[in-house]
Order: sequence, then C-alpha cells, then structure tokens
Amino acid sequence: MLAIDRGLWAVVADAPLERFGEGPLEAELRDVEAVSRHALAHATVIEFFFRQAAVIPLQLFTLFSGDESAVRHLRRRAAGMRTLLAQLRGLDEWAVRVTAGSAPASMQPRPASGLDYLKQKQALRDKGTKPSARALKEVTASLNALGRFATRFRKDAFPPPGKGRPFVAGASFLVQARQRASWARRVAATAAALEQQGHSLDVSGPWPPYHFAAAAGRGRRAS
Repeated sequence: MLAIDRGLWAVVADAPLERFGEGPLEAELRDVEAVSRHALAHATVIEFFFRQAAVIPLQLFTLFSGDESAVRHLRRRAAGMRTLLAQLRGLDEWAVRVTAGSAPASMQPRPASGLDYLKQKQALRDKGTKPSARALKEVTASLNALGRFATRFRKDAFPPPGKGRPFVAGASFLVQARQRASWARRVAATAAALEQQGHSLDVSGPWPPYHFAAAAGRGRRAS
C-alpha cells in the first residue's frame, strides 16, 4: 500500500514490464480469458478492502511507471478523492435487472388447444421484438420506485430487444449499508409485483461503488 495523503492510501501491485509492457499488454487485451482473469483478481482485491472501509475502485489496467509516479498522480487528486470517499462512505452498490415478459412457466396461461400451444411457443421465440407500452411503463415504474429508496441511482444500458432477445432494463443503486434489510424487503416486494405483471427481477450486491466512483486515470503501475 502507498501513503498518498493523510488518511488516504492506494492499494497497488507490481506490474512487471515483461507482462504489462506495451506489447505484452496489447496481446493480453486481445485474449478474453486473460482479461477475465485480470478483472476477477482486480475485483477480488477491491471487494476485500470494501469490506473494511470506503474505496474508490480504479479502472482495470490503471498503470504507473513506479511508486513515485502513482503518488504524484493521486496526490494531485487527493481533495477530490476525499470528497468522493465522504460521499460513498457507508453506501453499498446494488445491481437490479428487470426482464420484461419473462414470468415463470407457471405464470403463463395454460394453452386450451394444440394451436394455442404453438402460438404460445412462437410468441416466446419472438418475444422482445417490441415491448408493449404497458411493459415499458411497468418496468420503468419499478426501477424509479426503487430509486426513491436509494441515495443515488443510475440507469444501466442493455442491448436493444430483438428476435429471441427480450427487453431488459436495469439500474445501479447506492443504498445505505445500515438499510440493507429494508432494501431487501423493498426489492422482494417489487419482484413479487413484477412477477404478477409477467416480468422478472434479478438483484446482486452489495458491491463496491463501481458505477459511482470516478477513475483517477492511467500511468504505468498497476493499481
């Protein structure tokens, strides 16, 4: 760990040039499995320290030429990072995703005939080509309602719906850690209401504030 300023530390690791120099790094970036391994290790370190204190996750492959370069770079941003840490302290990030029209099979109407059965299968294959106005309203309302419980939230982008690909919407929420139980009840109630409307909700967390922390930039040493 590097001391950046009073009460401000950077968690770093060595990045040998034979692995993280310009040439080797470009090759790694073209290897999906290698990038996944680096991303998992990066997230594991962030999440370990997140359990101890507020953290500002830096972008994967944030590199500096050495300790002195990292300290100078981050020290110039110390005031902003202190402000950001104060804003993030005591907050968890939660990811919520709603898939329109994906209620469990038990929620689907029982086909009255073979023709109805074939029509239902065709509808499932074509589902998502164009979400109904009602579905859009229900999904958006559910996310906005959860957003009113959170300290902050931001909508996430998903691929547009298409044949065989349903409409998906979601958001990342910052929630007070001391309100985890209340948040869990709110999410469960929202999921139940959406299921009655024919949609499904998935939630994950608590996570470090990945979507709410500003990256500090690039250099030449891993951070």
